[in-house]
Amino acid sequence: MGVLKQREDCVFSPVKGKYIHLKDVSDATFNSGVLGTGFAVDPKEDVIHAPVEGTISAVFPTGHAVGFTTDNGLEVLVHIGIDTVGLNGTGFEILKQQGERVQAHEPVIRFDRELIRRQGLDPMVMVVFTNGGEYNLKLMPGEQVTEETQLAAAYAGGENVNEEKRTSGYEYGKMCSEILEAVGGSHNIKNVFHCITRLRIVPVNRELVDMDKLNQVGGLLKVIESSGQLQCVVGTNVPEVYADFLEISGIKAGAETDQNPAGGQVEEKKQNLITRGLNTLASCVTPGLYAIVAGGMIKGIISLITALGLVSAKSDIIVVLNAVGDAPFYFMPFIIGYAAARRFKVKEIFGIMTAGILMYSTFLSPAEGISGYSFGLFTIPAYNYKGSIFPVILSVWIFSLIFHFIDKRMPKNLRIVFSGALSFLFAAPLFLGFAAPLGNWIAKGMTGGFAWLFNNVGLFAGALFCGIIPLTIIFGIKGWSAVELQNLSTLGYDYMLPNFFYSNLAVSGAVLAYALKMKAGEQRSAAVSTGLVCILGITEPALYGIALPEKGPLFAAMAGGAIAGAVAVLMGVVTYAFSMPGITSIATYMDGGNNFLKLLLVMAVAWGSSFAISFILTKKER
Repeated sequence: MGVLKQREDCVFSPVKGKYIHLKDVSDATFNSGVLGTGFAVDPKEDVIHAPVEGTISAVFPTGHAVGFTTDNGLEVLVHIGIDTVGLNGTGFEILKQQGERVQAHEPVIRFDRELIRRQGLDPMVMVVFTNGGEYNLKLMPGEQVTEETQLAAAYAGGENVNEEKRTSGYEYGKMCSEILEAVGGSHNIKNVFHCITRLRIVPVNRELVDMDKLNQVGGLLKVIESSGQLQCVVGTNVPEVYADFLEISGIKAGAETDQNPAGGQVEEKKQNLITRGLNTLASCVTPGLYAIVAGGMIKGIISLITALGLVSAKSDIIVVLNAVGDAPFYFMPFIIGYAAARRFKVKEIFGIMTAGILMYSTFLSPAEGISGYSFGLFTIPAYNYKGSIFPVILSVWIFSLIFHFIDKRMPKNLRIVFSGALSFLFAAPLFLGFAAPLGNWIAKGMTGGFAWLFNNVGLFAGALFCGIIPLTIIFGIKGWSAVELQNLSTLGYDYMLPNFFYSNLAVSGAVLAYALKMKAGEQRSAAVSTGLVCILGITEPALYGIALPEKGPLFAAMAGGAIAGAVAVLMGVVTYAFSMPGITSIATYMDGGNNFLKLLLVMAVAWGSSFAISFILTKKER
């Protein structure tokens, strides 16, 4: 059985000028979409060109509008000016007649912009697809356009005729299609990636994004705009949504689209240094969290079964399970190197190779008495980078800078042979001698700095950190996992990750207390269901759906979290493995002492205090 070939109509700007979204046109007939979808151009010249190849299907006697029909049946109406029909043809010269065949860019009408303006009218040129509902239309962004600028594409035939068919093969097809339409199409997406719960889209042109439509997409818990990103809060199913979005949009994972597809100059919003650092850190750590969480949970299971005496800690079973659980932590540099390479836009295998250099036995386990190796004018220290994060990120970054510089200047047919080799020749001594040791110093500094805070102003530090966690989730602040993993690698335990567990329980208590004050109905049901889910470590539905809009539960969750954070510091509760901060992670708190019992007490404090505060703050619904 043959494959039906897709037919495409390219639609160009009919006139030189400034691109205008159709919804921003002042005439309700056009901006309401009654006539169909399309776009508009504020003209900078007086000639209308055919936007498509096809036949002129209609020419209005007054010359203010002309219709085209392509060979695929797409109907395109070009309307010159608003209310210009009242000029009765004055200022318009018809160059082509009905029934004539035209090529795209051919002049079809001349008009007098200044005359139109002198009559107090708007010369805006509108392009509308009057039967666009029968086609799969892609509108493309633009700013300053000419008759050579493609602003739309219409597909007919195959699966693209029917949107329902086009997305039916995907679990989240409808959601992804609606998101894509709201952000202005795939051509208006510079980059798209995801974290644990959010689909993050970086648009090319923010003006083409319809935030009202995006906020109404079914399945999205919330849409947050921050630092040039559109953060679509989906939940823990975001990897599946991301995969469907890539398929439907045609965007490649980790790739950036043309930043200036329609010839306009789009100024990207600059992020501040702290935001850029946190985003970079998060993008290098998040892809590996699935393996890290799996390893952490296995370590927790080992602690549980040995604490209960089910298996001896010295048995071969535990030896094997330890190998499984320790693997993602021991080989952390490879996981981080892979993700960092994607972040800095070099081939992932180079990131893995960079990690392999750092983990090479010469540096990992040097001969006795050797602390470094002389390399010309400097010495390369023999550090053990097992389980490290910051050294790898800095090393891959150094490599990427050198690689991009060399690769751009290397003849294409020689790149595969020389670009990588020359880059490592220059980069490896630099990151081994300077960048990786600097990363090691940063890691120790951050670990020591947080340790100093928790040891010297522990109650305040614990209360402040745990109290603001709901805000960090709401505003999409990432990067904490890097510090937590570094603590586990350096100290063998971590005191920061448990705060996320306490905070999740605090949100649960606050939202469930709110539910008790509500009458039976949709709001109460939503509060109960989202409040219970928080115990599993998923707080976004409760935060965005209940806590943030109602304010009281949010304040209660922050207060309860602060109390729990202070009590946890006072009691010295820590975790011994990385895991998702929910009820399923409690095994990772097992040790030979009473750490687990302390955890249970702090859990009760977190949930109970936030429940009580929220119950007091919430007025009973009458």
